[in-house]
Amino acid sequence: MDELLELSYAIHPFTICGEGNVSCRDGEELLIKASGTDLLGLQSDDLVRCGMDGKPHEDEEKKPSMEVSFHAWILKTFPQINFVAHTHPTHTNKILCSERIFSFAKRRLFPDQIVRNGTRSCVVPYATPGKPLRNTIKESIFKFMTEEKYFPKLILLQNHGIITAGAFAKDCVSSTLMCEKSAEVYIGARAMGSINYLTKEQIAEVDTSLDEKYRREI
Repeated sequence: MDELLELSYAIHPFTICGEGNVSCRDGEELLIKASGTDLLGLQSDDLVRCGMDGKPHEDEEKKPSMEVSFHAWILKTFPQINFVAHTHPTHTNKILCSERIFSFAKRRLFPDQIVRNGTRSCVVPYATPGKPLRNTIKESIFKFMTEEKYFPKLILLQNHGIITAGAFAKDCVSSTLMCEKSAEVYIGARAMGSINYLTKEQIAEVDTSLDEKYRREI
């Protein structure tokens, strides 16, 4: 529970008011931010305990986030994932609300973007928040994993926001921070002219580097 609250505080700058949500695995159940609560002021009594089907326990007084269905699906389907975070970073959303979302997802600008956000990001077409979004996320992640052979380190929701997930809370934090940094660099590079992307060979060299593998594990 403490790690989930720390995660909430760490990524709160990428939300306002009641935006965003966080969750974690807790044995055979999950804890998730209550609907309408703020990530910055999140307290233990703002966490709702749910089954892995996303349904809250009968004795819970607060409602879980309306996005509980995709949190539950990720945590139930992928046992290596223990934490899930969803935010709306401003600079990233500038890209997600434009036709540039696909080049941002498929190409890379600098080494640390590869390390923290993967060689590519998963793009999820816009869908209404709730179960329609959950279903579209499922389709997009399965398609991504079929092509890339790994769970995406960064999930881009078109016209909406991002999802990061990992074994540890710090995985979600680092992926979120790197995504927003990458968005700022991307927008700035475009403003200065054409972008100088890394080549496929350069990306592969970073991705397979033993030094970077060690740094990821640390």
